[in-house]
Amino acid sequence: MGTDTAPTPARSRGIAYWAVLALAVVILCAGMPIFAGGVWLIMLGGSVFYAAAGAGLFLAGFFMIRMSMMGFWFYVLTFAGTAAWTFADVGADFQALWQRLALPGVILLLTMLVVPCLLRKGFAAARPSHSSPNEGTAMVFPSRHRSA
Repeated sequence: MGTDTAPTPARSRGIAYWAVLALAVVILCAGMPIFAGGVWLIMLGGSVFYAAAGAGLFLAGFFMIRMSMMGFWFYVLTFAGTAAWTFADVGADFQALWQRLALPGVILLLTMLVVPCLLRKGFAAARPSHSSPNEGTAMVFPSRHRSA
């Protein structure tokens, strides 16, 4: 039996992994009906915003499930589009802006909190193996003696 402590999917999926997965599923499940309703509004001659926002949320959730930073960037892009659309729709009315952006803003904060886990692809930080105490010193302190 080896003492290899390299991260494997079975051993290193901790609470952070499951938190990312839960957030991704919530975002994905929110994006699907928004996209479907947006397509319906387009067919009725309405705005394209809801279909685009739903697609952005769906892609954000999809990529976050795959532990990709693309999920974070899709959510940031969707939030920025939502903020711009909201400001264009209601102007500088703080109460109306707050009502439309509070929940997406909270989800944005949650996605920012899971960025370290996405950067590690959902794995715990790799720990060095303890097989030899002087294993890594040969590269840092090379020997002055050349072996033949």
